Amino acid sequence: MKTSARFLLPGLGGLILTLSFAPYSLSLIAWIAFIPLFYSLRDGKYPFLKGFIMGIAFFSTLLSWIPFSNIEKEIVPQMVAGYFLLLLYLSCYFGFSGMLYDKLRRMQRIYLFPLVFGGLEFLRSLSSVLGFPWGSLGYSQTNLIYFVQFASLGGVPLVTFWIISINILLYLLADTYAVKNRPSKNYLYLLIGIIVMPFIYSGVVVLRGYRSPGEITATVLQPNILPDEKRFSSGREREEIIKEIILDAPDSDIYILPETASPYSLTHSMRTRNFFTDLANRKGGYIITGMPDFDVINTKLYHYNAVGLVDSTGITGVYRKMFLVPFVERLPYDDVIPIFKKINLGQGHFTPGQLFSVFDVGRAKLSVFICYEAIFPQLIREFVLKGAEILVNITEDGWFGKTFAPYQHAEMATFRCIEYRRALLRSANTGVSLIVDPFGRILSRTEIYEEAQLTGVVPLVEGLTVYARIGDTFGWVFLLFAIGLIFIRLDSNGKKTLP
Repeated sequence: MKTSARFLLPGLGGLILTLSFAPYSLSLIAWIAFIPLFYSLRDGKYPFLKGFIMGIAFFSTLLSWIPFSNIEKEIVPQMVAGYFLLLLYLSCYFGFSGMLYDKLRRMQRIYLFPLVFGGLEFLRSLSSVLGFPWGSLGYSQTNLIYFVQFASLGGVPLVTFWIISINILLYLLADTYAVKNRPSKNYLYLLIGIIVMPFIYSGVVVLRGYRSPGEITATVLQPNILPDEKRFSSGREREEIIKEIILDAPDSDIYILPETASPYSLTHSMRTRNFFTDLANRKGGYIITGMPDFDVINTKLYHYNAVGLVDSTGITGVYRKMFLVPFVERLPYDDVIPIFKKINLGQGHFTPGQLFSVFDVGRAKLSVFICYEAIFPQLIREFVLKGAEILVNITEDGWFGKTFAPYQHAEMATFRCIEYRRALLRSANTGVSLIVDPFGRILSRTEIYEEAQLTGVVPLVEGLTVYARIGDTFGWVFLLFAIGLIFIRLDSNGKKTLP
């Protein structure tokens, strides 16, 4: 193999891997995207660099929306710099995967690589501050409803393990065919099994259905108020828009508005609280709305990104966002290192909430998570364990502009339905808004940058999935295997030696 091809192949794999994610959603491409990397690693040279190149090619295209986000011109340089730093950081995970693959190759154990990659990918999902699970492989399979219902057993890590296993088996089949002029029957049978078994399992799960004690009618509202309009229009103008779209909506048990739909805090502004209470009374249902919120504790002011639940009697529930976007909503660890509060990178100064709120809306219990929180299954699991029968996601995706990001964000939120067997109601100010059933099937959706509303009947679901009960057990097992492999020492022949 020519030297140039050794480095071009990983890059090619990274580029085609992007096509398996939204908005393209060519999910099957993920099944072959790592094969070019495996071929380039046959010579055992530069394994970290080759993995890193694949990571750069993948993340630079998947996250190409970051520099083009709809942000203030003053902070564009910081955003662009952050984009390149993020690429370097995320690509290192692919680089380390390449190194550990080479170690397994020398041990003649490359079939264990799915454990390694699944473990390292899981590692970058563990922290809301330093982690960033955007682009985890499992999300590329979100639309393969009749293959990935096993995510309810082990979440994204288990689906990632499955994808890499298919890549490895296809590579081994091609390799044995090239050497022996016929494919290995063992690899062929394993490949058929690893594809057919999830298909059968998913079919059985969907046919069996779920236990449901009832259902509610919900209306998801997409006001399409652009970020610049939010900045410069008056609160009264925004309230008139909200009033119009709610009063025009069909009769429902609950009406859902997006992140920061309310210009003022319902907990501190009596006029705003009365405004929403009156709307809830006139429509005879509950209203969920995003809002700014604050507290004053010992003369210190704390700002929150929050959501309020309102009925005809007033506020009946509040949730404050717990996982804040690093460098956007706050500077990481500014509560631990006071000097960080004096650094201005254009970020907000929000405080994370502390409570996993479950809202009671009469016939149902639901939990709301805000924007970025949708990509952290560990957070959503806490809501489900506390009794949430329906999941609600509100977001302000207008900051993404007309890029890939709104579609990718919605794709990840949808995956939570498969993991926890809960319906999802998603209100995105500028789209994509969704109503999704407990199997991850999209019942209705909007396009971006249009004023729209979705009304549908969604089921309440009883019981917990295996994943809800055991959490990220599979992810931790994969990670421990990867860490253990790091400490195994090999001699020149690839055999284990004593430390």
